Amino acid sequence: MLNKKNQSYLMIILMMVSVFATMIPIPEADASLVVITDPVQLVDDGANNRMIALVADSEGNIHVVYSQNTRQLYYTMLDPRSETLIAPTQISNNGGSKAWHPDIAVDSMDRVHIAWADKGGQHSIVYTVLNPWLDDRDGSASSDGTITVIEDTLVSQRAHNRDWPALAIDSKDNVHIAWEDSYDQLDRFYQQPQIYYAMLEPDYGQSAAITVFADTLLTPVIGHKGHPDIVIDADDFVQIAWDDTRGGKVELVFVIDTSGSMYSEWADVCTVIYGGSFSSGGSFMGLKPMLEQANMTVFETLYGLGSYLPGAASTGNCATAFATGGSGAGPRATPLGQTPGDDSGGVRKLPGTIYNGATYSGYSGEDWGPGSNWACLSWMDANGNVGYAANPPTSADHRWNPNATKIVVPISDEGPKDGDPAGQSDDHASIVEAHDNCITAGVVPVGLYGQSWGGASAVQSHFRDLAQCSDGVQGTHTRSCPGTTLSNSDAGGQVYEFPSSSSSSQMALLVEAMVYISTNNSREIYMTVLDPYSQIDSGSFQYGFSGTTVSNGNYHEDIGGLVVVNDTRITIDDAYSFHPSIGVDLEGNTHIAWMDGRDYGFEKDVSYEVYYTKLRLRGAGDWDGVPGGL
Repeated sequence: MLNKKNQSYLMIILMMVSVFATMIPIPEADASLVVITDPVQLVDDGANNRMIALVADSEGNIHVVYSQNTRQLYYTMLDPRSETLIAPTQISNNGGSKAWHPDIAVDSMDRVHIAWADKGGQHSIVYTVLNPWLDDRDGSASSDGTITVIEDTLVSQRAHNRDWPALAIDSKDNVHIAWEDSYDQLDRFYQQPQIYYAMLEPDYGQSAAITVFADTLLTPVIGHKGHPDIVIDADDFVQIAWDDTRGGKVELVFVIDTSGSMYSEWADVCTVIYGGSFSSGGSFMGLKPMLEQANMTVFETLYGLGSYLPGAASTGNCATAFATGGSGAGPRATPLGQTPGDDSGGVRKLPGTIYNGATYSGYSGEDWGPGSNWACLSWMDANGNVGYAANPPTSADHRWNPNATKIVVPISDEGPKDGDPAGQSDDHASIVEAHDNCITAGVVPVGLYGQSWGGASAVQSHFRDLAQCSDGVQGTHTRSCPGTTLSNSDAGGQVYEFPSSSSSSQMALLVEAMVYISTNNSREIYMTVLDPYSQIDSGSFQYGFSGTTVSNGNYHEDIGGLVVVNDTRITIDDAYSFHPSIGVDLEGNTHIAWMDGRDYGFEKDVSYEVYYTKLRLRGAGDWDGVPGGL
């Protein structure tokens, strides 16, 4: 045993070694020293093999699962030297299955657990367990019947779509699965994907999986959520991360026909945005207040084409917005969102649009093609100047918020240049010009067409050419946009019918469409922490029940019980942050990596870099599930 004097000497030596170590530069690893094996081709069958998931067991064997032709699920096993033990073996049942995005994990007995989305027919989340040790592992293919110990089990299969399952195993070898799911029992979220969770207890004697927690909605709030990942810490707390539109910003620039046939559309578009009653009956709380409740910011400006605004633009549900916009003044000189509370441009006039690279002010009350062109060139002009530097040829330009997802929404029931008749050469030219400039600027065009007196087919065709691309064929069909040129590239938008005042059901579809495009904006990374065993051990727990209940028309999470850390925002960057991957180390630290576009702009289709953060959740706040998270 060292005496105190020797202990002091030892401490000094260790400190000196530590100091010297920090002074020695650490070279980058040499690839020839890092790579133990050359790339090994696991599959050589000529099929389209993709969506690979991989895990190593306690002996260093590698287990791989993948989708073949996005139909059947296949499994293969390699030893630590990359020698094949089990050649590719189909493990999904035959039939109409379409396997997507599998995830894989091993338990304490090196059994292989797999979850995937089956998009054949009604989308479902499927779970199975393999025991590869039941095979002779001689390098040949096995069979589903030989190695499967729990057959394909439906975790969730209901209305709407679901995808991206993530799977983890706890210390008791029970299974936890998270996924994105568009089902919503109360039909509140307009089929936008939410994050769901389930827990299963394998029963190998019965070759079955017992449901512990059934489909549990973890994010009962409007907005898009997706791509969850899941990890279990040493205390069997379940940590789940995903990307989420909460905290996002969207700017909607409406370019609206001011001809006499659009009177009811003006009244109803204000109802959609601000709330109130529709001319066809029924009411809506309003897109803007709805999204603000979900911590999303909506900037909006309603531009009436030309120098005239119909009476509906300043009365009824439009009255407040009209006053906000300076009683029908022209475009603002500054962007929205630069000061707190300045988030509405209201109703404004748009006297000058852009056609053929120049200001156009012909019969501009119906020039929604040149108007859309103006909106996109206001963010990036023909010389490539962006934001405040953009200077299209009009005397007044729209100033977009620089950090918001940008969407231009033309609304009309006539041709895009000078109104009807549609389908003229200048109509097509105005749409091609607007389409190309919107793609270049990164502004998404979303068209709303009304029922023209001359028929909506030609008008809808122009809207599709703007929102998607022109394929040279007039029609209402979905366009094929190969992307070999700017003009045949997809602008990323959609087209919806703006219903007549007599159609309340179509108006509900329009509201759904507007909610979708407004909430499909920039993403942040969120996470939550669950404590399932506190509920299981409580004495009153019932197997097979959901962790989120519904009563009195509302969702109720088990706050402070199952949910110990509620939805917690990890990133704040106004850009698109996608596909988080989460892990926990032996000291209880949480590690999250994700793809992030913040270095290149605020549009979805930018270049992405990989970002990482390390979190210590313990001690960061009370684990009581409070709504604000940590």
